[in-house]
Amino acid sequence: MQIGVPRATLSIDAIQTMLSAAVARAKALDAKLHITIMDHAGNLAGFISFPGAPRIAEVTANRKAFTAVNTGMPTHQWEAYVNSIPPSELKIIDSIPGYVAARGGFPIIQDGLVLGGIGVSGANQEIDGDVAEAALKAIGL
Repeated sequence: MQIGVPRATLSIDAIQTMLSAAVARAKALDAKLHITIMDHAGNLAGFISFPGAPRIAEVTANRKAFTAVNTGMPTHQWEAYVNSIPPSELKIIDSIPGYVAARGGFPIIQDGLVLGGIGVSGANQEIDGDVAEAALKAIGL
């Protein structure tokens, strides 16, 4: 019987690379937003907040990263899933605080392991998603 399984998390270099790429993309789009990166366990690993970004969007960025880590899927796919399930299952999900079904959150997956998640919020969902994707591209995902 195997009693342990491998787990992995993000390296500091990956976190810094993602934050830098996300900031550069946000500046190119003239977007003021919040960028959250969480590790494999949903703990805060990196965060950038642009001056002038809507304050409530900080919570949303955190929740997008949290949702991506815990579901292992982009938050826009989570939204499609939530919209497809029966009300009885939705009640269960709604009882767990922190999940967000909106574009702008992505899990960070390598070799089948969820290393973490990124959540971006503060602009519209299209820009939030664009900035998060730029961060992922910067680390080769």
